[in-house]
Amino acid sequence: MPHLPHFGALGLLLLLRLWQLLALAPLSYISGRGARPRRLVTSLATIKWLALLTLSPLLVQQSVALYDATNVKPSPLFRRIALATMAGDLGISLAMLGTHLWQRRRLMQLINGLARLQAKVRLSRRATLLLWGKLLLSLYELLCNEPFLRQNAAHLPWLQLLAYGLQLYVQHMSSVFGNGIFAGLLLILASMEQLELQWEQLYLDKSQHWRLLRAEQRLLRVCQDFVGVFQLGMFLLVIGNFINILANMYAYMFYFVEQHGIPLTISNYCAIVAIQLYAVILATHLCQLRHRRLRSCCLELRYSPPELTLEQAVLPTPLFFWPLDTVQFSVLGLFNLDNGFWLFLVSYAANFIVIILQFTLEHMKR
Repeated sequence: MPHLPHFGALGLLLLLRLWQLLALAPLSYISGRGARPRRLVTSLATIKWLALLTLSPLLVQQSVALYDATNVKPSPLFRRIALATMAGDLGISLAMLGTHLWQRRRLMQLINGLARLQAKVRLSRRATLLLWGKLLLSLYELLCNEPFLRQNAAHLPWLQLLAYGLQLYVQHMSSVFGNGIFAGLLLILASMEQLELQWEQLYLDKSQHWRLLRAEQRLLRVCQDFVGVFQLGMFLLVIGNFINILANMYAYMFYFVEQHGIPLTISNYCAIVAIQLYAVILATHLCQLRHRRLRSCCLELRYSPPELTLEQAVLPTPLFFWPLDTVQFSVLGLFNLDNGFWLFLVSYAANFIVIILQFTLEHMKR
């Protein structure tokens, strides 16, 4: 597998084209020239956002009618869960499209910064396999809708088929957004690994220290732009997916009690969404760990800036890390995406399951 890293670059380019196709990146991108704003592309993205906003009430209405028409035993609970999931996905997609349209110049700056990183760094084999594994998982999630279409497309009216197509569009938009976040984090992580390796190799050459520090400053600016542009989208992605998982877990328990069976569709959905959510949180956690290792590497090499005076150097906490900063993926100042936050979500979900089981057992006794 000598050319596997090339598949990493291919995956990054594929995701960028998907973002452009879904209007998540309302920009024009040419390899070698970078991203540029274009009035035509911005106008088309704005029209798409307005059309989706206008059709959203009809989409929700037809989604409910589609549920009633395709279920043999309609359940009010499942109808409410399906309606809430559909409305949540639609609201998240509209918020993402509107945010990226509003911040298209910052998004352009970020994409160009990531493109410069990708020109210098290649994804490792492990990162490439993870990226393509996540892309294939999203493709599998999309293909899971094929049996439904094959079974019901012949007798459904065109308006409900249109609503179902738009439903797949907004659901897949969240998945593509998460894949783009994951790919950008993998690229940032690869850049940090390369920078740490260069520090270990060139620590004896004092003339290279400033070059490495400037490279690290550029990487930090990319991280700051990354958090600044995508923090609202990451917040909606994390909270929306987590609420969908909890709602479908409740539906899973309800179906098990009422029908005495295991709904494979719900379990598959929960597993796929949980894996995709954990992949993003794990990537942010690894980026923060790698940057802390980079700071520790600078300290172990005993590097101090030339401006550091002797009096400052003998202080209990000398400025060895200057001008390094801390990488944190803080989302709207509410929480920091790392392993601790993932454990919080897991513990909350476990408590939710215990409460559901308690009410379920009481229901079975009655």
